[in-house]
Amino acid sequence: MLSAILAPRRFAGLLLLLLFPCSLVMATTMEKITFTTQDGAKIEASLFSANKDLAVVFAHGAAFNKESWYTLAERLLNNGISSLAIDFRGYGQSSGGSGSDLYPDILGAVSWLEKAGFKHLALVGGSMGGAATLDALQHTQDPKITKVILLAPAGGEAITSKTIKKFFIVSAGDGLHDDVEAIFKASAEPKQIKVLPGSAHAQNIFNTAQGPALTEAIVEFLK
Repeated sequence: MLSAILAPRRFAGLLLLLLFPCSLVMATTMEKITFTTQDGAKIEASLFSANKDLAVVFAHGAAFNKESWYTLAERLLNNGISSLAIDFRGYGQSSGGSGSDLYPDILGAVSWLEKAGFKHLALVGGSMGGAATLDALQHTQDPKITKVILLAPAGGEAITSKTIKKFFIVSAGDGLHDDVEAIFKASAEPKQIKVLPGSAHAQNIFNTAQGPALTEAIVEFLK
């Protein structure tokens, strides 16, 4: 009798796995966490945990949110790389703080990952998130931050660190192309830049024909 009752449930589980494999994998590999920044903001983030060697902090653009990084986070997870995608204050369930600066949200993510035992960290920011990443690097010299990827940062200062590996990405027709090139040239080695065809801005590149190549370039850089 028991086997007759359980059989349909096993079949239903198998059917769900076949129909929605990505959703079920994400449900078991992603967890929501929250942390408080130094200026009191409550930040919600999604943690994709692989191992403790490297974790990536994803910082979204103004038109996006933490969920916009999930596809890339899953790719990294398949390569053994952990990541934490944050919602900036004012996005999703993140709120509070004593000001409008976004860099404390990134530094808060860095602090949370370090307390969780991750050995090395990388920062990935697009547009507004890229500018916030550059701003964050002006407020820390944390030796655990070893790599930075910037997708058409919407402003910010050059990176002076000579230990952080830097990867700038921008479309040739992006209105911020010249500004990104200037930040790249002023930043210290080691560094590289990838100028892609088209005019798509920052995270929007993922939705173009350049998306697969961009994803591969990012994964390879972070390995």
